[in-house]
Amino acid sequence: MPRATAFEVLDALGLAQLVKRSGDLDGSVPVRVAQGCGPLFEGNAFGFQVTLRQPITLRRSARGVDVEIAAPYAEALTASYRAVLPRLAAEGLLPPGGLLRTAFADDFLMVEGEGTGRVGLHLWTGLLVRPNTGVWLRVSATANRGNRFIDVKEQFIADDGALVPLVLDIMLRSDAPDQVRLEGEIGTVAPVAPRARIEVVSLADAPEIGAAHAAFYDDAYFQAKTRGVTKKYRKMKPLPDALESDAPARCRVIKVGAAEYTTAGSIPYVVFTNTVPFEARFDGYTIAVEADQRALRAGAREVERTFAEALGPTFLGRNRQAMRYFTKYFTQHRPGEPHFFISPWAFVQTPPGWSCLLEGAHGNGFDVLRGIVATDHVYRTGEPIGVGLGEPLLHVMPIPRRLLQASFRQARLRV
Repeated sequence: MPRATAFEVLDALGLAQLVKRSGDLDGSVPVRVAQGCGPLFEGNAFGFQVTLRQPITLRRSARGVDVEIAAPYAEALTASYRAVLPRLAAEGLLPPGGLLRTAFADDFLMVEGEGTGRVGLHLWTGLLVRPNTGVWLRVSATANRGNRFIDVKEQFIADDGALVPLVLDIMLRSDAPDQVRLEGEIGTVAPVAPRARIEVVSLADAPEIGAAHAAFYDDAYFQAKTRGVTKKYRKMKPLPDALESDAPARCRVIKVGAAEYTTAGSIPYVVFTNTVPFEARFDGYTIAVEADQRALRAGAREVERTFAEALGPTFLGRNRQAMRYFTKYFTQHRPGEPHFFISPWAFVQTPPGWSCLLEGAHGNGFDVLRGIVATDHVYRTGEPIGVGLGEPLLHVMPIPRRLLQASFRQARLRV
């Protein structure tokens, strides 16, 4: 049975295409993670990757920044670009003040900035997109696999009924070399819902959430974990009717202790910031995390006090392992894996039929993986990474599950 579609795509140029990733990134994720980490699979497969059909090289020079495309393909692309604008105009897809008549009238890409300073690239992918009524499109960077020398500005495309040029605003990072090659996946397009609402409550107002945490992380869970991957999360399947819910999401952030966060965005999301300053070092075999112990102890005491007030004074004693898992803030992976978990001292709850996209913040020497609850992916060995108090760690955005499973329709030019 074909999947429902959430938006329409017109490929007018042949420069890029939208590709659906596999959850295991074509077999590149660790076997143990593949066995047990469902959220990582969903994060890898989230949305559709904007994928270049041919590489584009940015090269700094005395004149500024040169853009290079392989000669045979560059010639064909230039000819195609000159021909496509009249075709789009003939079908009424080029409004007088639109991007393709103004900023991209002469070329499908523009470079801004000096050769030795910050460089930005505005790239029309050759695609035009139109979301369904009630759906917006989120354009963002790739995650969990991608070019670490570029950032892609997040933007949203509303459901105004028009085919809109899909433009990526790309910025070279400060540590980018003089030559950067854009190849393969360079961005993500995903359908999202504009109707979510987020409210903040205390654990005392939602004690059932604390009880659910303890029920998941019970003694049996930790006993099973000593023998290998439990797959407990994967076995918790949503109800079938939960996949079809169109109800507006009233999401809750349940504050537990010293969690720090803000809510922002035209599509609302929660930004969790770091509450325990730390450094982490990966030597190629293990990760060593050195945390601010004073902040860690103070935060853990506040979490325990909050649980005791919400669920009674005997709760801590009856659920020691569940509380330990939550209060320790950091959880390391096994040797050889450059990952560790961070668990912000808060819960997020969505109604049936809605999930949360967990979009990590990038830092100097580390990434936070998409689809993993507060998991850092360290890719620099030797030199430690440092994450200070209040630095962003994680963006949490509610999305209806039906959109996570939706596909898109291909449009065609008539002329």
